[in-house]
Amino acid sequence: MSIRGYKWTVGILASIVLLLTWLCFTFYREQVAAAFISFECETTDRCSASADNPEALANDVHFLELYYQGHSGVLEGSPLHRLVERDYQRSLSNAVSAFRRITTNDLGDDIKLWLKKYRD
Repeated sequence: MSIRGYKWTVGILASIVLLLTWLCFTFYREQVAAAFISFECETTDRCSASADNPEALANDVHFLELYYQGHSGVLEGSPLHRLVERDYQRSLSNAVSAFRRITTNDLGDDIKLWLKKYRD
C-alpha cells in the first residue's frame, strides 16, 4: 500500500473515532440530564406526599417546572424524553392531588392555576 493509501486509512479511522466519541458524549449528556430531571420529579413527589403547606408545595412545583423547562431541551427527539416527560406529568398530577388534599379546594387539573393562587 502506498503512503497515500495509509493517509486515507488513518483519516477515515480518525473520523470514525471522532464520530463515535461525539455519539458517546451526546448519549452520556442525555442520560445525565434525564437522571437529574427524574431526581427532581422524585423530590417533588416526596414533598407532595408529606406536604402540609400549600405555599411550600407551590414553590417546589414551580422549581420543578423551571428545572424541567431548562434541562429538557437536551433530550428533544430522544427516547429518554418520553420517559422523562411521563415522570414529569405524573409529578404534576401528584402535586395537584396534594393541593386538593391540603387545601380542600378544587381549582381543576391545571397546575398553573394552583401555582397562581398559592405562589403569588
